Amino acid sequence: MKRKRSDGLDPRLKLIWCLVLLFTALLSSSLRTQIIIIALVFFTDLFLTGSVKKYRILLLIFLIVASQLFLMQLLFNREGVVIWQWGIIEIYSGAMSAALLGVLRTVAISLSAIQMMTWTPSEDAVLMLIGYRVPYRYAMLITMAERFLPLLKEEYASISDSQAVRGVAATGLINRIKMLPLTVMPLIYRAIRRTSEIALSMELRGFGKSETRTFSKELCLTTTEIICCFLLLIAFIVLNFYFHI
Repeated sequence: MKRKRSDGLDPRLKLIWCLVLLFTALLSSSLRTQIIIIALVFFTDLFLTGSVKKYRILLLIFLIVASQLFLMQLLFNREGVVIWQWGIIEIYSGAMSAALLGVLRTVAISLSAIQMMTWTPSEDAVLMLIGYRVPYRYAMLITMAERFLPLLKEEYASISDSQAVRGVAATGLINRIKMLPLTVMPLIYRAIRRTSEIALSMELRGFGKSETRTFSKELCLTTTEIICCFLLLIAFIVLNFYFHI
């Protein structure tokens, strides 16, 4: 498996990068700034991982969110002058710009958070949280969730195959939606069974008995990463509080 450049970076540097993008998107009311943040996410992903295919699955979600934001702004925004009226419905000139800003800000924040999660291996995230004095019992939940979700995916595929063998149509989006009532309850049952097995395994291994535990690796910020962290913080302060981008 080809190693990604992002895997070698300290998770604390990735966290600062994510927070800088996230808070810049929240503080800025400029459409240009939101577009630049989105472009930065794609550019850095292409440079460090060589692919942005992971964002394709979010396209439908973003379209749904955008439609909702535009609808709410068009119906309830009262900034500017009336540009169109039909009965009691009035559309103001400020509605479109406000809706577009909301959509771009939502996309920028979502992409920044998703980039952080996909860049950071679960073990690095656990070590980072422990470094911030989070008890390892809670920090380890990240690793457990990462390993548990693929199990649920396999269980769902197994249940779907079982239903298909019994004659239930399982091909196509509409058939999959119709099949949900037949798969949800078995999936919940299997998830509870898996959870009980994992909890018993952890208890037999003495998980949580001691206050601390050892790991196979340690996090260490390099000099270059420390400089990058300071530069990111300085850039955030200058751009947001001096230039008011």
